[in-house]
Amino acid sequence: MVIRAYTSADFDTVAAWAKARDMALIPQLLSPNGFLVEDDDGPLAACWVYLTLNCPRASIDDFYARPNACAWKIKQAWQAMERVAFDFLSNLRDCNGESIRYSVLSTFADSKLAEFLKSEGWHVGQKSHYHILKAVPHAIN
Repeated sequence: MVIRAYTSADFDTVAAWAKARDMALIPQLLSPNGFLVEDDDGPLAACWVYLTLNCPRASIDDFYARPNACAWKIKQAWQAMERVAFDFLSNLRDCNGESIRYSVLSTFADSKLAEFLKSEGWHVGQKSHYHILKAVPHAIN
């Protein structure tokens, strides 16, 4: 497996993966910190790292995988992206060259991914949650 930076040329592929799951990928809402994993068959999975500027929490979000990929390959892709996210976060610096320390990485997950992540050492709450969004009024213009 190879992991690389996501580019806008990957959008149609990842958007098709999202559509296959009745979800939408909105390019304007994607972090510039995107990663894509490829296997021998081409693109396998993608995700984005989102940074919180006023607390030490970052998140991996918008994790999409190629439809019909085997669970084993998706797990490998997740593990690769998690390692890259940790490396990415450990190399961030402020304007003075000082390290920016993120101490928590979070994500949204369906029940299958949550079960896997729990086995990988992630804390998984027992309640189901909903990801709820609302546009900021001044941004609707």
